[in-house]
Amino acid sequence: MIKKCFAKINLSLDIISKRADGYHNIDTLMARINLFDKLEIEKTSDGKFTYDSNVSLGKVEDNLIFKAYEVMKNLAGEKATGIRVKLTKNIPVAAGLAGGSTNAAETMKALNELWGMGLTKNDLMEAGAKLGADIPFFFLERAARATGIGEILDPFSIKTPLKVLLVNDGTSIASAHVYKNTKLFGHIKTGEIAKSLSQGSWEFVEDFENVMEDVVLRDFPHLKAIKENLSNHGALKALVSGSGASIFGIFKDEKALDRAYESLKTSYNFVRKVDLIDD
Repeated sequence: MIKKCFAKINLSLDIISKRADGYHNIDTLMARINLFDKLEIEKTSDGKFTYDSNVSLGKVEDNLIFKAYEVMKNLAGEKATGIRVKLTKNIPVAAGLAGGSTNAAETMKALNELWGMGLTKNDLMEAGAKLGADIPFFFLERAARATGIGEILDPFSIKTPLKVLLVNDGTSIASAHVYKNTKLFGHIKTGEIAKSLSQGSWEFVEDFENVMEDVVLRDFPHLKAIKENLSNHGALKALVSGSGASIFGIFKDEKALDRAYESLKTSYNFVRKVDLIDD
């Protein structure tokens, strides 16, 4: 079985408060983009988990694909089998694009099918939330406003034809570090932005904000040049996605986007024109 694991960007991200359990309550607008990892999964009769990837992702037991397998195996009971997994990684790692989360979600979807478990979307979202705050979003398969720790999802349609240029220079950033050092804000007009996008308006695009950006750009100052380059090449807004280090520019003009792409593609490891996926 082959699954496409789509990445996401945070069009806007606010932190509301820190919780007693160590998580943070957030208010964010997330959208999938047409950048994806390829996940191949097949059942085996040996009862083992076998994993192979084109990039090194550390210890297998720390990988979210393995953790997703363990969760599903516990839920499946006698239906569970061993599996062989091959991951072709295209999404930059530790880059604010939820690569690990989308891999976990698609693993859970695949095993639900392969093992004939019959779990509903809500069942999968509930199980996924125990593994990571971003994981439930990938079961929704829609753009959404996410609150709570990210598990409370309110889907909305993006009618504004946003043109996106995504840049990543290979910097790896630990989310925990950024969360720990970000001040709590709770001031972004998230609801108004979502409403505007669902109406096809450009009115609030310049209000896109990520409260984590100050920490990311302070501790990794070389990333400022990417943000400045995108803005200088005509981006209406340039923003760090999630906890970084990926930075995206929002363009209204296709020609401006093309010029920015041509200018930046030789300077950074990863420069990609991407489309939002809203269904």
